[in-house]
Amino acid sequence: MPLWKSGKLPQSQAPVEIIPVEHALHDERLKNLSYARARLWLGMSGVGAIVVGSVIALLLDLPSRLLPTATNASWADAEAIVAIVVGITAVMIPIDFLGGYYLPTRFGRMAISASKYAVGWVSGVLLQGILFAISFAAILTAGRVGGLGGAIVAISAITIVHVAIQGRLVRLMTGGHYEVSDDKVDRAALRAAEWGLKHRPVTVAQAADPGFNGGIVGLPHFETVVLPRNFVDRLTVNQLAVVLARRMVAIDSGGRTRGILLAVGWILAGFGLSSLLPGAGVTSVAELTTTCLGFTLWTFLGLLTLPTVSRQASYAIDCEVVRRGAEPETLAETISMLDTWQDDEPSRGAVIETVFHPVPSVNNRKHMRESGSPLAWHAARMTLFLSWSCMGLLSRAVHCNAGRPELWTMLPAD
Repeated sequence: MPLWKSGKLPQSQAPVEIIPVEHALHDERLKNLSYARARLWLGMSGVGAIVVGSVIALLLDLPSRLLPTATNASWADAEAIVAIVVGITAVMIPIDFLGGYYLPTRFGRMAISASKYAVGWVSGVLLQGILFAISFAAILTAGRVGGLGGAIVAISAITIVHVAIQGRLVRLMTGGHYEVSDDKVDRAALRAAEWGLKHRPVTVAQAADPGFNGGIVGLPHFETVVLPRNFVDRLTVNQLAVVLARRMVAIDSGGRTRGILLAVGWILAGFGLSSLLPGAGVTSVAELTTTCLGFTLWTFLGLLTLPTVSRQASYAIDCEVVRRGAEPETLAETISMLDTWQDDEPSRGAVIETVFHPVPSVNNRKHMRESGSPLAWHAARMTLFLSWSCMGLLSRAVHCNAGRPELWTMLPAD
């Protein structure tokens, strides 16, 4: 039996915090594109440019030509690491500007001044840059002490730390505005509990970007559900209960834990394979940079393959929430509203969705049949976040979060 029993999905509702901009779509290059497709083209262009640049750097052996090759620690290493982080920032500026400011304002998705955007962008860049530098230095130190095995141990530890502090990072990216309780949230949580789901701590984040939709943070068995203030303000209690129920099912089924394990496994495997490239290694800045460039290509492979696993988990969670007692009509209304607030693309072609989208379209979810247990929830985008441990260059170039600092540490999951 199809998931939805109610026929057509509800009409799109007015997106939250989306303010029309008078000059939106006046640009001839944009008028024939939807916001979602404009973002997709930006993501494809940004990812493609980074991948091609990484290949060229590897073929020309630029790291060994430009960076320290010594295997003993020196101040030159620190200077090189800072230069690498600054270089990454410079390369990302066009993608960030287009994805975070130009497209949202041109399409009327947000009304934000350039100066206000710049403040948030600088904060995000500084946070990521500091974590990149710490990770690079830690891997380099561990590699010099214990070789590739030491580097793998360091990366494993860094990814665990990133999972543990993800909530704090999200708080920093969203300006630190968190609420630990809300009467409407409490009522929604009680409703979800009526469907046999274990209660989890819930916090509410005040994010300015309407594309931020929260998620789950914390190590397995210590999870907290994060909701955007937008959801609490605009969804009904029943709709909010559906959102909570989906995330609680992701936790209770083990789908979220498996998603993290798959992401960590993918990262470790990719780093290990990348260290075997000519000129790669873990004992000098030049070697480690070469390894990270190879890891970027591995991450690109993940962008093409991991979304399939993530979509399966999304379908399975939808089915389980309905099986538990949620009304199919309420689920349909809820995911339709969430889609409207994000990219407003309720239907997509099969090829586009298969390659680029780990979250299925609204219309595909409407017709989805039973899909078993969630294999690895949110694995594709969790891999991007955890790739920070290896200075993953693609972690903020994909279409859903390009130029949007509030989404760098918590990519959209719904």
